[in-house]
Amino acid sequence: MNFSNKTKSCSRLFVSAAMAFIVGYLPAKAQTVAPVINVNPNINVNPAVNIDVKAGTINVNPQVAVNVLANANIKPDVRVNPQIDISQISEHINVSPVVDPQIKVNVDPDVNINILSDVDQNEGSWFASIKGDKINIEFRSGDDEHQWTSSSDFNISDFPNLPKNEKGQFTLKREAGTVVFTGKFDGDTGFGHYQFTPDKSFADFLTQHGITDVSARRGFALFVSDVKKSYVLMVEKNGYGQLSVNNLIAMSSLKIDEAFINGFKTVGYNNIPVHNLIAMKSMDITPAYVKAIEKDGYADIPVHSLIAFKSLKIDGDYIRGFNDIGYKNIPAQQLITFKSLGITPDFIKGFIDAGYKDISAHNAVAFKSLAITPDFINGFKKLGFTDVPLNDIAALKSTGVTPEYVASMQEKGFKSDNLRKYIQLKSNFNNGK
Repeated sequence: MNFSNKTKSCSRLFVSAAMAFIVGYLPAKAQTVAPVINVNPNINVNPAVNIDVKAGTINVNPQVAVNVLANANIKPDVRVNPQIDISQISEHINVSPVVDPQIKVNVDPDVNINILSDVDQNEGSWFASIKGDKINIEFRSGDDEHQWTSSSDFNISDFPNLPKNEKGQFTLKREAGTVVFTGKFDGDTGFGHYQFTPDKSFADFLTQHGITDVSARRGFALFVSDVKKSYVLMVEKNGYGQLSVNNLIAMSSLKIDEAFINGFKTVGYNNIPVHNLIAMKSMDITPAYVKAIEKDGYADIPVHSLIAFKSLKIDGDYIRGFNDIGYKNIPAQQLITFKSLGITPDFIKGFIDAGYKDISAHNAVAFKSLAITPDFINGFKKLGFTDVPLNDIAALKSTGVTPEYVASMQEKGFKSDNLRKYIQLKSNFNNGK
Protein backbone atom coordinates (compact mmCIF):
# COMPACT_ATOMS: atom_id res chain seq x y z
CA MET A 1 0.00 0.00 0.00
CA ASN A 2 1.30 3.50 -0.93
CA PHE A 3 0.91 5.36 2.38
CA SER A 4 2.02 8.63 0.73
CA ASN A 5 -0.86 8.49 -1.73
CA LYS A 6 -3.19 7.41 1.07
CA THR A 7 -2.17 10.47 3.10
CA LYS A 8 -2.71 12.78 0.12
CA SER A 9 -6.14 11.25 -0.47
CA CYS A 10 -7.16 11.79 3.17
CA SER A 11 -5.86 15.36 3.01
CA ARG A 12 -7.93 16.08 -0.09
CA LEU A 13 -10.96 14.57 1.62
CA PHE A 14 -10.50 16.74 4.71
CA VAL A 15 -9.90 19.89 2.61
CA SER A 16 -13.05 19.15 0.61
CA ALA A 17 -15.09 18.90 3.79
CA ALA A 18 -13.46 22.04 5.16
CA MET A 19 -14.23 23.98 1.96
CA ALA A 20 -17.87 22.97 2.21
CA PHE A 21 -17.83 24.21 5.81
CA ILE A 22 -16.13 27.54 4.94
CA VAL A 23 -18.10 28.35 1.77
CA GLY A 24 -21.35 27.71 3.62
CA TYR A 25 -24.56 26.25 2.43
CA LEU A 26 -25.38 25.87 -1.21
CA PRO A 27 -28.64 27.53 -2.14
CA ALA A 28 -31.38 25.59 -3.83
CA LYS A 29 -33.51 22.85 -2.44
CA ALA A 30 -33.80 22.04 1.23
CA GLN A 31 -32.12 18.99 2.69
CA THR A 32 -33.69 16.67 5.22
CA VAL A 33 -31.74 15.21 8.09
CA ALA A 34 -34.05 12.47 9.18
CA PRO A 35 -32.93 9.99 11.80
CA VAL A 36 -35.57 7.34 11.21
CA ILE A 37 -35.90 5.75 14.59
CA ASN A 38 -38.04 2.65 14.45
CA VAL A 39 -38.90 1.61 17.96
CA ASN A 40 -40.55 -1.77 17.86
CA PRO A 41 -40.86 -3.24 21.32
CA ASN A 42 -42.33 -6.59 20.40
CA ILE A 43 -43.49 -7.40 23.87
CA ASN A 44 -44.29 -11.07 24.09
CA VAL A 45 -46.17 -11.79 27.25
CA ASN A 46 -46.14 -15.55 27.17
CA PRO A 47 -46.93 -17.02 30.53
CA ALA A 48 -45.83 -20.54 29.70
CA VAL A 49 -48.14 -22.51 31.92
CA ASN A 50 -46.52 -25.91 31.83
CA ILE A 51 -48.13 -28.76 33.61
CA ASP A 52 -45.09 -30.89 33.21
CA VAL A 53 -45.89 -34.44 34.21
CA LYS A 54 -42.63 -35.54 32.62
CA ALA A 55 -40.45 -33.20 34.65
CA GLY A 56 -42.41 -33.54 37.80
CA THR A 57 -43.86 -30.50 39.40
CA ILE A 58 -46.52 -28.29 37.95
CA ASN A 59 -45.50 -24.83 39.30
CA VAL A 60 -47.62 -21.73 39.76
CA ASN A 61 -46.78 -18.27 41.02
CA PRO A 62 -47.92 -18.33 43.82
CA GLN A 63 -47.40 -22.06 44.30
CA VAL A 64 -50.41 -24.26 44.75
CA ALA A 65 -50.75 -27.97 45.35
CA VAL A 66 -50.42 -28.71 41.68
CA ASN A 67 -47.57 -26.45 40.66
CA VAL A 68 -48.21 -24.66 37.36
CA LEU A 69 -45.19 -22.78 36.07
CA ALA A 70 -46.45 -19.45 34.76
CA ASN A 71 -43.70 -17.11 33.62
CA ALA A 72 -44.60 -13.86 31.91
CA ASN A 73 -41.52 -12.93 29.89
CA ILE A 74 -41.28 -9.40 28.55
CA LYS A 75 -38.66 -9.14 25.86
CA PRO A 76 -39.01 -5.78 24.14
CA ASP A 77 -37.19 -5.86 20.83
CA VAL A 78 -36.23 -2.19 20.47
CA ARG A 79 -34.62 -1.45 17.14
CA VAL A 80 -33.17 2.00 16.56
CA ASN A 81 -32.01 2.63 13.02
CA PRO A 82 -31.00 6.28 12.67
CA GLN A 83 -30.67 6.90 8.95
CA ILE A 84 -29.01 10.20 8.05
CA ASP A 85 -29.01 11.35 4.44
CA ILE A 86 -27.24 14.60 3.57
CA SER A 87 -26.70 14.47 -0.18
CA GLN A 88 -26.61 18.25 -0.56
CA ILE A 89 -26.11 21.15 1.82
CA SER A 90 -28.77 23.81 2.18
CA GLU A 91 -29.34 26.65 4.55
CA HIS A 92 -32.74 25.10 5.21
CA ILE A 93 -31.87 21.81 6.83
CA ASN A 94 -34.97 20.15 8.21
CA VAL A 95 -34.05 17.87 11.09
CA SER A 96 -36.93 15.51 11.64
CA PRO A 97 -36.52 12.32 13.64
CA VAL A 98 -39.20 9.84 12.68
CA VAL A 99 -40.15 7.81 15.74
CA ASP A 100 -42.81 5.19 15.21
CA PRO A 101 -43.25 2.95 18.24
CA GLN A 102 -44.99 -0.22 17.15
CA ILE A 103 -45.87 -2.18 20.22
CA LYS A 104 -46.98 -5.76 19.85
CA VAL A 105 -48.15 -7.31 23.08
CA ASN A 106 -48.62 -10.96 22.29
CA VAL A 107 -50.37 -12.77 25.09
CA ASP A 108 -50.60 -16.44 24.39
CA PRO A 109 -49.89 -18.60 27.41
CA ASP A 110 -48.75 -21.99 26.31
CA VAL A 111 -50.50 -24.49 28.52
CA ASN A 112 -48.92 -27.87 28.06
CA ILE A 113 -49.08 -31.22 29.68
CA ASN A 114 -45.84 -32.90 28.74
CA ILE A 115 -46.23 -36.63 28.95
CA LEU A 116 -43.63 -39.05 27.65
CA SER A 117 -45.41 -41.45 25.36
CA ASP A 118 -43.35 -44.40 26.51
CA VAL A 119 -43.75 -43.78 30.26
CA ASP A 120 -46.89 -44.91 32.03
CA GLN A 121 -47.69 -42.49 34.86
CA ASN A 122 -50.61 -44.60 36.04
CA GLU A 123 -48.27 -46.94 37.90
CA GLY A 124 -45.00 -46.47 39.74
CA SER A 125 -43.35 -45.66 43.06
CA TRP A 126 -44.33 -43.14 45.71
CA PHE A 127 -42.34 -41.36 48.42
CA ALA A 128 -44.08 -39.30 51.08
CA SER A 129 -43.36 -36.98 53.99
CA ILE A 130 -45.80 -35.63 56.55
CA LYS A 131 -45.57 -32.03 57.73
CA GLY A 132 -48.31 -30.78 60.01
CA ASP A 133 -51.69 -31.32 58.40
CA LYS A 134 -50.20 -31.91 54.94
CA ILE A 135 -48.64 -34.90 53.26
CA ASN A 136 -46.36 -34.40 50.28
CA ILE A 137 -46.29 -37.33 47.88
CA GLU A 138 -43.78 -37.69 45.07
CA PHE A 139 -44.84 -40.04 42.27
CA ARG A 140 -42.22 -41.72 40.08
CA SER A 141 -42.39 -44.06 37.11
CA GLY A 142 -40.32 -45.21 34.16
CA ASP A 143 -36.91 -46.77 33.78
CA ASP A 144 -33.28 -45.64 33.64
CA GLU A 145 -33.72 -44.08 30.19
CA HIS A 146 -37.18 -42.54 30.58
CA GLN A 147 -38.25 -41.31 33.97
CA TRP A 148 -41.17 -39.25 35.18
CA THR A 149 -41.83 -37.63 38.54
CA SER A 150 -44.58 -35.46 39.99
CA SER A 151 -44.94 -34.05 43.49
CA SER A 152 -48.16 -32.82 45.13
CA ASP A 153 -49.45 -31.85 48.55
CA PHE A 154 -52.56 -33.46 50.01
CA ASN A 155 -54.48 -33.02 53.25
CA ILE A 156 -53.48 -35.59 55.83
CA SER A 157 -57.19 -35.95 56.60
CA ASP A 158 -57.61 -37.57 53.16
CA PHE A 159 -55.61 -40.57 54.44
CA PRO A 160 -57.20 -41.86 57.69
CA ASN A 161 -55.60 -45.32 57.49
CA LEU A 162 -51.91 -44.86 56.74
CA PRO A 163 -49.97 -48.10 57.40
CA LYS A 164 -47.46 -47.58 60.22
CA ASN A 165 -44.34 -49.74 60.61
CA GLU A 166 -45.68 -52.53 58.41
CA LYS A 167 -46.70 -52.85 54.80
CA GLY A 168 -50.30 -52.12 53.94
CA GLN A 169 -52.67 -50.42 51.49
CA PHE A 170 -54.47 -47.09 51.51
CA THR A 171 -56.41 -45.29 48.80
CA LEU A 172 -57.32 -41.82 47.62
CA LYS A 173 -60.43 -41.52 45.49
CA ARG A 174 -61.28 -38.45 43.46
CA GLU A 175 -63.76 -37.87 40.66
CA ALA A 176 -61.06 -38.32 38.00
CA GLY A 177 -60.07 -41.73 39.40
CA THR A 178 -58.55 -43.67 42.29
CA VAL A 179 -54.99 -44.24 43.44
CA VAL A 180 -54.21 -47.36 45.46
CA PHE A 181 -51.03 -47.02 47.50
CA THR A 182 -49.10 -50.04 48.75
CA GLY A 183 -46.26 -49.52 51.22
CA LYS A 184 -45.61 -48.32 54.73
CA PHE A 185 -44.64 -45.33 56.89
CA ASP A 186 -41.81 -45.09 59.35
CA GLY A 187 -42.59 -42.04 61.44
CA ASP A 188 -43.35 -39.13 59.09
CA THR A 189 -41.87 -40.68 55.93
CA GLY A 190 -43.15 -43.45 53.73
CA PHE A 191 -42.62 -45.19 50.41
CA GLY A 192 -44.11 -47.90 48.25
CA HIS A 193 -45.93 -48.58 45.01
CA TYR A 194 -49.02 -46.87 43.53
CA GLN A 195 -51.61 -47.78 40.91
CA PHE A 196 -53.94 -45.20 39.36
CA THR A 197 -57.24 -46.20 37.74
CA PRO A 198 -59.02 -43.47 35.74
CA ASP A 199 -62.77 -43.12 36.26
CA LYS A 200 -64.43 -43.87 32.94
CA SER A 201 -67.66 -42.11 33.86
CA PHE A 202 -65.70 -38.92 34.58
CA ALA A 203 -63.96 -39.11 31.20
CA ASP A 204 -67.35 -39.68 29.57
CA PHE A 205 -68.74 -36.65 31.42
CA LEU A 206 -65.92 -34.45 30.08
CA THR A 207 -66.56 -35.70 26.55
CA GLN A 208 -70.24 -34.89 26.90
CA HIS A 209 -69.29 -31.34 27.82
CA GLY A 210 -67.08 -30.79 24.81
CA ILE A 211 -63.74 -31.69 26.40
CA THR A 212 -62.82 -34.36 23.92
CA ASP A 213 -59.02 -34.54 24.13
CA VAL A 214 -59.02 -36.64 27.30
CA SER A 215 -56.61 -39.56 27.17
CA ALA A 216 -55.83 -42.23 29.73
CA ARG A 217 -52.49 -40.55 30.43
CA ARG A 218 -54.14 -37.21 31.11
CA GLY A 219 -56.35 -38.83 33.68
CA PHE A 220 -53.62 -38.70 36.30
CA ALA A 221 -53.11 -34.94 35.75
CA LEU A 222 -56.86 -34.47 36.18
CA PHE A 223 -56.62 -36.48 39.39
CA VAL A 224 -53.67 -34.53 40.81
CA SER A 225 -55.29 -31.15 40.04
CA ASP A 226 -58.55 -32.49 41.53
CA VAL A 227 -60.81 -31.47 38.65
CA LYS A 228 -64.46 -32.03 39.60
CA LYS A 229 -67.66 -32.22 37.59
CA SER A 230 -69.00 -29.26 39.55
CA TYR A 231 -65.98 -27.24 38.46
CA VAL A 232 -66.58 -28.10 34.80
CA LEU A 233 -70.22 -27.02 35.15
CA MET A 234 -69.19 -23.78 36.87
CA VAL A 235 -66.73 -22.69 34.18
CA GLU A 236 -69.21 -23.75 31.51
CA LYS A 237 -71.94 -21.61 33.12
CA ASN A 238 -69.56 -18.65 33.10
CA GLY A 239 -68.81 -18.89 29.41
CA TYR A 240 -65.91 -21.34 29.32
CA GLY A 241 -67.38 -24.40 27.68
CA GLN A 242 -65.64 -26.94 25.46
CA LEU A 243 -62.23 -26.26 26.96
CA SER A 244 -59.13 -28.17 26.07
CA VAL A 245 -58.15 -30.57 28.83
CA ASN A 246 -54.92 -28.60 29.26
CA ASN A 247 -56.78 -25.35 29.93
CA LEU A 248 -59.19 -27.14 32.25
CA ILE A 249 -56.30 -28.53 34.31
CA ALA A 250 -54.57 -25.13 34.38
CA MET A 251 -57.74 -23.35 35.51
CA SER A 252 -58.40 -25.87 38.24
CA SER A 253 -54.78 -25.88 39.39
CA LEU A 254 -54.74 -22.09 39.60
CA LYS A 255 -58.05 -22.14 41.47
CA ILE A 256 -59.80 -19.87 39.00
CA ASP A 257 -63.23 -19.79 40.60
CA GLU A 258 -66.55 -18.09 39.92
CA ALA A 259 -65.71 -15.15 42.18
CA PHE A 260 -62.52 -14.49 40.22
CA ILE A 261 -64.34 -14.57 36.87
CA ASN A 262 -67.27 -12.43 38.04
CA GLY A 263 -64.92 -9.98 39.74
CA PHE A 264 -63.65 -8.89 36.35
CA LYS A 265 -67.19 -8.57 35.04
CA THR A 266 -67.90 -6.00 37.77
CA VAL A 267 -65.06 -3.84 36.45
CA GLY A 268 -66.15 -4.11 32.82
CA TYR A 269 -64.20 -7.10 31.54
CA ASN A 270 -66.61 -9.66 30.13
CA ASN A 271 -65.79 -12.74 28.10
CA ILE A 272 -62.06 -12.71 28.76
CA PRO A 273 -60.45 -15.39 26.55
CA VAL A 274 -59.43 -18.44 28.55
CA HIS A 275 -55.71 -18.07 27.81
CA ASN A 276 -55.83 -14.47 29.05
CA LEU A 277 -57.75 -15.51 32.15
CA ILE A 278 -55.08 -18.11 32.96
CA ALA A 279 -52.35 -15.54 32.42
CA MET A 280 -54.12 -12.99 34.63
CA LYS A 281 -54.57 -15.46 37.46
CA SER A 282 -51.01 -16.75 37.25
CA MET A 283 -49.71 -13.17 37.38
CA ASP A 284 -52.00 -12.17 40.25
CA ILE A 285 -53.94 -9.61 38.21
CA THR A 286 -57.09 -8.98 40.23
CA PRO A 287 -60.14 -6.70 39.91
CA ALA A 288 -58.51 -4.61 42.66
CA TYR A 289 -55.47 -4.14 40.43
CA VAL A 290 -57.77 -3.06 37.57
CA LYS A 291 -59.49 -0.51 39.84
CA ALA A 292 -56.13 0.88 40.93
CA ILE A 293 -55.07 1.32 37.31
CA GLU A 294 -58.40 2.98 36.51
CA LYS A 295 -57.92 5.39 39.41
CA ASP A 296 -54.66 6.47 37.85
CA GLY A 297 -56.31 7.21 34.52
CA TYR A 298 -56.25 3.90 32.66
CA ALA A 299 -59.83 2.71 32.40
CA ASP A 300 -61.10 0.22 29.84
CA ILE A 301 -57.68 -0.64 28.48
CA PRO A 302 -57.41 -3.95 26.60
CA VAL A 303 -56.70 -7.12 28.55
CA HIS A 304 -53.34 -7.59 26.83
CA SER A 305 -52.33 -4.11 28.02
CA LEU A 306 -53.34 -5.01 31.57
CA ILE A 307 -51.07 -8.04 31.33
CA ALA A 308 -48.24 -5.93 29.93
CA PHE A 309 -48.73 -3.38 32.74
CA LYS A 310 -48.48 -6.08 35.38
CA SER A 311 -45.56 -7.82 33.69
CA LEU A 312 -43.60 -4.58 33.44
CA LYS A 313 -44.59 -3.57 37.00
CA ILE A 314 -46.35 -0.42 35.86
CA ASP A 315 -48.08 0.82 38.98
CA GLY A 316 -49.57 3.97 40.48
CA ASP A 317 -46.22 5.29 41.65
CA TYR A 318 -44.78 5.03 38.15
CA ILE A 319 -47.81 6.72 36.56
CA ARG A 320 -48.07 9.48 39.19
CA GLY A 321 -44.37 10.21 38.76
CA PHE A 322 -45.09 11.39 35.21
CA ASN A 323 -48.17 13.32 36.36
CA ASP A 324 -46.03 15.21 38.86
CA ILE A 325 -43.76 16.57 36.12
CA GLY A 326 -46.69 17.54 33.89
CA TYR A 327 -46.62 14.43 31.73
CA LYS A 328 -50.28 13.46 31.97
CA ASN A 329 -52.63 11.17 30.05
CA ILE A 330 -49.89 9.14 28.40
CA PRO A 331 -51.60 6.54 26.15
CA ALA A 332 -51.38 2.99 27.52
CA GLN A 333 -49.28 1.73 24.62
CA GLN A 334 -46.90 4.68 24.96
CA LEU A 335 -46.58 4.02 28.70
CA ILE A 336 -45.70 0.39 27.92
CA THR A 337 -43.02 1.65 25.53
CA PHE A 338 -41.68 3.98 28.20
CA LYS A 339 -41.44 1.24 30.81
CA SER A 340 -39.97 -1.34 28.44
CA LEU A 341 -37.23 1.14 27.46
CA GLY A 342 -36.58 2.22 31.05
CA ILE A 343 -37.90 5.77 30.55
CA THR A 344 -38.65 7.14 34.03
CA PRO A 345 -40.04 10.46 35.27
CA ASP A 346 -36.50 11.33 36.41
CA PHE A 347 -35.23 10.73 32.87
CA ILE A 348 -37.76 13.23 31.47
CA LYS A 349 -37.20 15.67 34.31
CA GLY A 350 -33.50 15.78 33.51
CA PHE A 351 -34.31 17.33 30.13
CA ILE A 352 -36.90 19.66 31.64
CA ASP A 353 -34.24 20.91 34.05
CA ALA A 354 -31.95 21.42 31.06
CA GLY A 355 -34.48 23.87 29.61
CA TYR A 356 -36.72 21.65 27.46
CA LYS A 357 -40.24 22.09 28.78
CA ASP A 358 -42.22 20.49 25.98
CA ILE A 359 -40.59 17.14 25.28
CA SER A 360 -42.93 15.04 23.17
CA ALA A 361 -43.33 11.34 23.86
CA HIS A 362 -41.64 10.42 20.58
CA ASN A 363 -38.67 12.65 21.43
CA ALA A 364 -38.40 10.96 24.83
CA VAL A 365 -38.33 7.57 23.10
CA ALA A 366 -35.74 8.79 20.59
CA PHE A 367 -33.52 10.22 23.34
CA LYS A 368 -33.64 7.02 25.38
CA SER A 369 -33.10 4.81 22.34
CA LEU A 370 -30.08 6.87 21.26
CA ALA A 371 -28.72 7.09 24.84
CA ILE A 372 -29.01 10.89 24.81
CA THR A 373 -28.66 12.42 28.29
CA PRO A 374 -28.85 15.96 29.67
CA ASP A 375 -25.06 15.83 30.00
CA PHE A 376 -24.83 15.42 26.22
CA ILE A 377 -26.83 18.65 25.77
CA ASN A 378 -24.96 20.49 28.52
CA GLY A 379 -21.73 19.69 26.70
CA PHE A 380 -22.90 21.85 23.79
CA LYS A 381 -24.03 24.60 26.16
CA LYS A 382 -20.52 24.83 27.55
CA LEU A 383 -19.35 25.54 24.00
CA GLY A 384 -21.86 28.39 23.69
CA PHE A 385 -24.73 26.55 22.01
CA THR A 386 -27.42 27.43 24.54
CA ASP A 387 -30.55 26.83 22.49
CA VAL A 388 -30.21 23.57 20.58
CA PRO A 389 -33.58 22.52 19.04
CA LEU A 390 -34.92 19.17 20.25
CA ASN A 391 -34.90 17.58 16.80
CA ASP A 392 -31.32 18.70 16.23
CA ILE A 393 -30.24 16.81 19.34
CA ALA A 394 -31.28 13.47 17.82
CA ALA A 395 -29.53 14.32 14.56
CA LEU A 396 -26.34 15.34 16.38
CA LYS A 397 -26.19 12.07 18.31
CA SER A 398 -27.12 9.98 15.26
CA THR A 399 -24.33 11.45 13.16
CA GLY A 400 -21.76 11.23 15.94
CA VAL A 401 -21.46 14.98 16.40
CA THR A 402 -20.54 15.25 20.08
CA PRO A 403 -19.38 18.24 22.12
CA GLU A 404 -15.90 16.76 21.95
CA TYR A 405 -16.08 16.57 18.16
CA VAL A 406 -17.23 20.21 17.87
CA ALA A 407 -14.48 21.34 20.24
CA SER A 408 -11.86 19.50 18.21
CA MET A 409 -13.10 21.07 14.95
CA GLN A 410 -13.06 24.53 16.53
CA GLU A 411 -9.44 23.98 17.55
CA LYS A 412 -8.70 23.21 13.89
CA GLY A 413 -10.23 26.52 12.86
CA PHE A 414 -13.67 25.33 11.78
CA LYS A 415 -15.87 27.65 13.80
CA SER A 416 -19.57 28.29 13.42
CA ASP A 417 -22.48 29.31 15.61
CA ASN A 418 -24.68 26.78 13.83
CA LEU A 419 -24.38 23.17 14.98
CA ARG A 420 -25.93 21.92 11.77
CA LYS A 421 -22.78 22.89 9.95
CA TYR A 422 -20.90 20.40 12.11
CA ILE A 423 -23.45 17.77 11.10
CA GLN A 424 -22.63 18.70 7.48
CA LEU A 425 -18.91 18.57 8.14
CA LYS A 426 -19.05 15.20 9.90
CA SER A 427 -21.38 13.64 7.34
CA ASN A 428 -19.47 14.92 4.31
CA PHE A 429 -16.16 13.75 5.73
CA ASN A 430 -17.57 10.30 6.57
CA ASN A 431 -19.11 10.01 3.13
CA GLY A 432 -15.92 10.99 1.34
CA LYS A 433 -17.15 14.32 0.02
